[in-house]
Amino acid sequence: MGVVQMIVWGLSAVPAVRDLDVLTDDQRAVLRCLARGHADHEIARVLGFALQRVADEVADILRRLDLPDRVAAVVFAHEAGMLHLPFPR
Repeated sequence: MGVVQMIVWGLSAVPAVRDLDVLTDDQRAVLRCLARGHADHEIARVLGFALQRVADEVADILRRLDLPDRVAAVVFAHEAGMLHLPFPR
C-alpha cells in the first residue's frame, strides 16, 4: 500500500505523536466535526459558532498541530482515536 493510499484510508506513514492537549475543548469539537466530514457552515450550526470563528479555529488547529491542510487534520483525528469508524474492506 502506497503512502497516498494509506492517507486515503486514514493511515499516515508516520504515527500520530502530537498531543491533543495543545487544543482547546472547542478546537477538539471542531476537529471531531471535521473528521466526520462536516463543512464549516455545518460545524458552525452544530456548535453554535459564527462561521468566521469556525474558520479561525480550523486555522489554529492546523497551526497548533503543524498540519498542512484539513485532510491531514482528519487523518490526525482518526489516528488519535477521536472517532471510531469501521475500517473499509
